[in-house]
Amino acid sequence: MREVAMELKNLKGNTNWIRGGTNTGVYVFEDNTALLIDVGLGGDRPDKLIKILEENNIVPSHIICTHEHEDHVGGNKQIRDRYPDIKIYASKKSRVYIENTDIYMDFLVGGRRSGLVVDAIASYMDESKVDFTIYPDQVLTINGHDFKIFDCSGHTEGSIGIVTDDGVAFFSDLMVTDNSLDKFDFLFMCDYSAQMKSLASLAYLDFDRGVLGHSSRVFTKDEMMVVADYNYKNLLAILEFLMNSIEEPKTFDELIKVFIDSKNWPTNYIAYLEYRNSLNAAISYLLDSEIIDYTLDDNIMKFKMKNI
Repeated sequence: MREVAMELKNLKGNTNWIRGGTNTGVYVFEDNTALLIDVGLGGDRPDKLIKILEENNIVPSHIICTHEHEDHVGGNKQIRDRYPDIKIYASKKSRVYIENTDIYMDFLVGGRRSGLVVDAIASYMDESKVDFTIYPDQVLTINGHDFKIFDCSGHTEGSIGIVTDDGVAFFSDLMVTDNSLDKFDFLFMCDYSAQMKSLASLAYLDFDRGVLGHSSRVFTKDEMMVVADYNYKNLLAILEFLMNSIEEPKTFDELIKVFIDSKNWPTNYIAYLEYRNSLNAAISYLLDSEIIDYTLDDNIMKFKMKNI
């Protein structure tokens, strides 16, 4: 895979971004300090980020974490080691995992983490102290500039987005591009109901340009609404696929196999856990909506369409 060249690019006014595997927002204040939005993975990336900031005489003073995944917050500690006075913000639910990576890994597994999970995640994510908790609908004022915090829950329960006073919105992993969906045809999800609500609320959000967590370009609001619609339709398609798959009752493992086989997804231990967790979110939504039901026969749980 070709490595993305990281460089600072202006979007509007004080708002900039650094494109990468995870996109980083950089809001530069008048004194050349800056607010960073999602610093990305630990390892080599924070060193590259620091180099870019130093080349532009920028000193980061604040970090907002959109959610707890290692590809968004893994480099927090390395940035703080270089800039000890930096202040870190996160939502109430994301904060738990950012400050306690063992709990984050246990959540991924659904119990005690194995060495396989530790080996896959720990090298890219160190625990980092969060200084302030922020909430959806809050207006956070830093150095006389206002940042609107909005709800992006769905991908994770604590996901948030940020709109700068330049009208640039950072959307975390609320959405992925149609190109990504066409290639992979799946959304990694924690809460389907929350995701649908977050997507629907974008029409009422005041912004001019939008940045996704993983995308090679920036979008206008009209373009972003098209992306949101595409993501919403993908959610519905996954639910429809799942319902079609249980016309005959199936176990959870059988359903995972149907999904992986039909989409020819790559699999390993971590990938399987992520597929399982996202599929469980879809099943939970259908159970809560009373569209499907479950049976327990000889201590084997199977899911089936609900009898009407």
